[in-house]
Amino acid sequence: MLLRAAGGILVITATSAGGILAAERIRNQYEQLKYLQKLICLLRSEILYARSYLGEAFGRIGSKARSPYREWMSELCSRMEERTGTAFSGIWENSTGKCLKDAGLPGNELARLADLGNQLGIADADMQVKLLDLYLDELSKSMDELREGMKMKIRLCRCLGVMSGIFVMILLY
Repeated sequence: MLLRAAGGILVITATSAGGILAAERIRNQYEQLKYLQKLICLLRSEILYARSYLGEAFGRIGSKARSPYREWMSELCSRMEERTGTAFSGIWENSTGKCLKDAGLPGNELARLADLGNQLGIADADMQVKLLDLYLDELSKSMDELREGMKMKIRLCRCLGVMSGIFVMILLY
């Protein structure tokens, strides 16, 4: 009897932990979007006020950013300085896919970020600022949508974790 109770408690604990991890993934997506928004604002400021070209701006921002964004910015900077003849859009898309695939960003935002490079590399400084403003507006809308459903999803993940543990425990007994 004691062994069954201990097993039941372990099952409920394990499924509850799974629910908590799922809830943390949702919260992490929002935090990653906030940090990406901060980086894009820094990039916008570098272009607008410091009049830095993109490679220089990536180098400055990358030195202050946290991982994996540091690696992303550093790779963009180094690949642009190599001057191998590769188009900026290709460099941006490859670096974004390679460095940020495990950053915790939602898939649609990662695709939208990769698409930003197609437009950013062919524009002058004023147009780059306008493109970044447009991207920041879209990012803010995505963050608002995510924030609206976030509390309910987090609560649901936690409850489902506990409830599934109780259900499995009932089935085993």
